[in-house]
Order: sequence, then C-alpha cells, then structure tokens
Amino acid sequence: MTGLEEAMRVSLRAWYFSSTVDLKKVRERFMEFPVLHADPLIIDLAQGRRVIITNFGAVVFWPFDEALARLVVGRIRETLDDPTLVEEVEDRLQVDVSHEQQKVLFNEVWLPGEPSLDQVRIIANLLAQSVALEYLEREVDAALQRFLPYLRELHENGRVRISTRKILRMIGFLGQTRHAVLANLTLFDKPDATWESESLEQLYKSLFDMFDLPERQEAIERKLQFLADSTSNLFDFLSTRNSLRLEWVVVILIAMELVAFVLYEVWR
Repeated sequence: MTGLEEAMRVSLRAWYFSSTVDLKKVRERFMEFPVLHADPLIIDLAQGRRVIITNFGAVVFWPFDEALARLVVGRIRETLDDPTLVEEVEDRLQVDVSHEQQKVLFNEVWLPGEPSLDQVRIIANLLAQSVALEYLEREVDAALQRFLPYLRELHENGRVRISTRKILRMIGFLGQTRHAVLANLTLFDKPDATWESESLEQLYKSLFDMFDLPERQEAIERKLQFLADSTSNLFDFLSTRNSLRLEWVVVILIAMELVAFVLYEVWR
C-alpha cells in the first residue's frame, strides 16, 4: 500500500475501560489539545489524529497508533477510580475516503472525501457502543459458564452445593450489568444531525445495522433474564432447604428436652 493509499484509508480501533468515565476530568488532562466536541469527548491530537472518549468507558482512536493510544490511555487512567483497561476487548473499523459515494460494508466505511465532525461522531459513537456490548457479551457468557455447573448438579443429583454468598454475588452482577445496559448503552436514538441530513441518516442506519446493536442487546437481556430466573430458583431452593434444616433442629431440640425430662423423672 502506497503512502497516498494509507492516507486515504485509516484504521479505527475501540478499546474499553471497565468503569464509567468523567469526561470533564479527562478533558483537564488534555488541555494542550483542541476539543472538537464535548460529549462524546473528541480531542484533536494533531496531524489528523483524533481520540473519541465516551462516558461509558469506550475510547476510539482515529486512526489507531499503538504508541499514541498507550499515552492517551495513561492520561485517562489518572482520572478513573478503576483504571482497568479490558485488553481482551476491542473493535475495529476501516474508513476509506477515496470513494465517490458513501457506503457501509462489513467492518468498512466508504466516504467521498475527508469526514465531517458529524460523520466522525456517528461512526465513532457506534463503534464505541459496539465494543461496550462486546465487553458485556463476554461478561455475561462467562457468568453463564460459571453458573451452569450448579444447574447441572441440581438436575443430575437433585441437590446442589452452592453458598448463599455466591448467589448474592450473582444477584449483584446481574444488577450491575443491567444498569450498564440500560443506563449506558440505550443510546440508540438518532443524533440530531441525522434529522437535517439524509446522508448522515443513511450512514447512521447502515452502521447501526452492520453492528447489530439492538439484536446484541436483546441477546444480552435474554441471558440476563435466564440467569435472574435461575438465581431466583436456586435462592428459593436454598431458603426452603435451610428452613427445613431449622425445623429439624427445632424438632431435635424438643426431642432432646423430652428425653432429658423423662430421664430426670426416671432417675429422680
């Protein structure tokens, strides 16, 4: 690929922090660079390099450069309570500005010339939502894998060895994940700019469909509901078992008192 071709075709990459981001604090860490937009925070790093930072933890590099990305991540980390960058999660997209017409292919966007700020916002925000969903997909799938052995044990043996603490931790995970889905990722309303431009609306719709955002969110919700139902059933099972144990303890204590009383009467 020639230098001109490289300039016309850029690779975007989205990374993900496992915590929400305070965009005002992040902005203070990049005071020497122009800010192109406040939310999502779009910072011009010079020479056509931009970073797009969302409040739900996704960061998009336009274009991606490993060394520069690490420097940016280092500054963002300084503002976070939980600075964990989820290395296993990322999403990628190619943007080619050498075409005469706008078009969205699989993991590729064609644009007729350099992108406008509105185009950058739409492309980057949808890519950011995609990587955030990927993180949640992995987390929910991992939770399912951890939980299924208990259901299998209950099915095969009619009993299960699981502590109440583990069930409560699962309930906490479900609540936290649902909050992330509802509060951070239900951002699928079309940007205001799409109402004024047919081209921007088409770009948004095409990328929206390409990333399968609603379908993926629904799949996460179904898995969360399955986990919630299973957790509730296990909790009820354990509660019933503990109640029976308590009843047996009471019966045994009463029996012991009766035996003690009888022995006392016999030997008195």
